[in-house]
Amino acid sequence: MKAVGAATGQGAKFAKGEEPYDAAKAQAIFKVYADAAKKVPTLYPANSKTGGDTSAAPKIWEDEAGFKAAFAKFDADVSANATAAGTDLAGFRTAFGNVTKNCGSCHETYRVKR
Repeated sequence: MKAVGAATGQGAKFAKGEEPYDAAKAQAIFKVYADAAKKVPTLYPANSKTGGDTSAAPKIWEDEAGFKAAFAKFDADVSANATAAGTDLAGFRTAFGNVTKNCGSCHETYRVKR
């Protein structure tokens, strides 16, 4: 998730005009998202419900299907927007917005650390 946070930070700099848009970096951001969409749901097996240093909500396991569905939607949105992200700044802004709208609801619902 640290990689997702770093990618989102970089994307926000492009979207806000704080850094010049770079198509290769934009595609790399979406690659990080695609990888996370597939990997993150596997990081919460049933035997990880308790113990360790976690801020994950019990809802992850209570609504495992919903949790996995949220990541499936994130994955679908990443796939649907990846090409546009690498075209130009306007395309990136739209694609970035379409994908990152998924983030807040999952963090709020499942209390996954940001």
